[in-house]
Amino acid sequence: MPGAWFYNLIYRFGAPWEGGPRPELVELVNSGVLAPATLPPGRAVDLGCGSGANAVFLAEHGFTATGIDFSPVALRKATRLAATRGVAERTHWVHGDLTAPSVPGAEGPFDLLVDYGTLDDLGADGRRAMAELATRLARPGAKFLLWCFYAAPEELPRISFSGPSRLSPAIAPGEETALFGDAFEIERLPEPSRGPYACFLMTRR
Repeated sequence: MPGAWFYNLIYRFGAPWEGGPRPELVELVNSGVLAPATLPPGRAVDLGCGSGANAVFLAEHGFTATGIDFSPVALRKATRLAATRGVAERTHWVHGDLTAPSVPGAEGPFDLLVDYGTLDDLGADGRRAMAELATRLARPGAKFLLWCFYAAPEELPRISFSGPSRLSPAIAPGEETALFGDAFEIERLPEPSRGPYACFLMTRR
């Protein structure tokens, strides 16, 4: 995984993945599947929040949202976005390492966890450490929405500048069960289009 310096540089000039909240999250919130009323008291955490679009969206829909990232530049952008959208009091931004045993300032338990593209950016040891952290942060019954690049290594190109490759692998089929199966019930959500990715909605046992 590239270091914080790399992501600081990317966020300074505009990361290609920046934009509005992700469509899977929007659909689940708007449908009421993920809502403070169904996940009381509505404490949410975005693991690898970047510039804050998902956490701000959750705050706008009644959650108290915490965003964790290791890029100070991204967190400054997230803070500005929350202020612009009028949800500064419902958001909390934490500079932290998601592979550490704990993240000071982001103590659980949380009712909703979200990860878009952080877990799959880590190596094997980092993935295990982040899965353990997520398990500790989630209360029993909490939901965890996980989006990741998802493919067997042999299905990936040798090198790619726009997605996973054998040099920067995706989550392999079955790896989600190895990482989360003991602590979470795992449901794979249908994808609107084919691609080397998957979205899971998991429930903490």
